[in-house]
Amino acid sequence: MSDLMTIGEFAASTWLSPKALRLYDQNGLLSPDTVDPSNGYRKYSPAQIEVARLVTMLRRIEMPLEQIRVLLSLAEDERASFVARYREAEAEQHARRQSLARFVEHAVTQGSLAGDGQLGASRFEVSLRTVPECPVLASTRHTSARDLPDVIRSSAARLFQLAEGRGGASGGPFVIYHGQVGWESDGPIEVCVPLHDATRAHRVETEHLQLFTQVLSEDVQFPRILTAFEAVQARTRQLGLLPAGPPREIYTPDNRNSVPRCEVALPVTTDER
Repeated sequence: MSDLMTIGEFAASTWLSPKALRLYDQNGLLSPDTVDPSNGYRKYSPAQIEVARLVTMLRRIEMPLEQIRVLLSLAEDERASFVARYREAEAEQHARRQSLARFVEHAVTQGSLAGDGQLGASRFEVSLRTVPECPVLASTRHTSARDLPDVIRSSAARLFQLAEGRGGASGGPFVIYHGQVGWESDGPIEVCVPLHDATRAHRVETEHLQLFTQVLSEDVQFPRILTAFEAVQARTRQLGLLPAGPPREIYTPDNRNSVPRCEVALPVTTDER
């Protein structure tokens, strides 16, 4: 027991303050080796130094305490992949913030937050096509813009797995926006995967006219993609057409190797009834 360190000694060896050590103990991240029952003095083992330094570095990259707790519960050979996933998620969130900052910067300059007033809205080429009847597997979710990419990916993955046992998917996924998705609004959205076998589908998308435009990778993040939605809606008005359903994003089967990343589309009709 003589090699045990006081909280002050341990703090100096681990780049942590005594206050932080008490906080991590309260949160179940790093508890002292012993606590003297008579005076409450905490003692730490030198073997705990590496764990404490790891916690310190994780906090410096702003990993939440709850995620640190999960990481410490993992086997050592699983920790690197956990940190990699956190780093990738943080990079994606940073990219979204940068995209939003550029959007707001331009909006402040132009004096408008409308999508059609945003830089590049006029460059989208909108076309009209007939979309044939399509059986689909579908999953409806509520999500904010912050979690939207993860929700789309996870829902599509589950639907593709389900499709494997139902004759296979016939194309890439698409997302129908039944409500507004933003920082304060949560849809809902419906993630769909086309299916070969109509008898095993959740429902069938009927044949319809559709206005659509292609969206490249640099414009796919929210809120830049709003310009594509605005371009399609503006073209609908120009042609004297009416929306026949909610807008949607249509993805290619393999987004990693495809350009464009997706299409933004709107079902339309000439029927005014």
